[in-house]
Amino acid sequence: MPLYTLMTQTGVLSGASRADLAEKLTTLHSQYSGVPRNWVHIIFQDYAAGNGFTAGKASATASLTALIRTGRSADYKRGLLQRLWQLLQAATGAPDDEIVIGIQEVPPSQAMEMGKIMPDVGDH
Repeated sequence: MPLYTLMTQTGVLSGASRADLAEKLTTLHSQYSGVPRNWVHIIFQDYAAGNGFTAGKASATASLTALIRTGRSADYKRGLLQRLWQLLQAATGAPDDEIVIGIQEVPPSQAMEMGKIMPDVGDH
């Protein structure tokens, strides 16, 4: 179920860079959480130069939001955030003050994939 949404300024990530990052995110999430690779979904979105800001100044801010099922420990989520940070920073070259990453959670009973209600964490 994880759905990763990445937003970067147009031109920061080439098509090849996106494919490489998508592969790395899929591998990370599948191995870290133990879910099948085909459960990992990734969407890239671009915004035009001048439409991203950090500290009130135009910048090539990069953001990543991960939508996951509830049920993971705080330690799990902290570890995931740290790994995601490393991947996003390596892919974009953005400095620490221009990266934002967040995890959003949804109860498994309120998510569907492949035509089925998602199982609780650990029940896949």
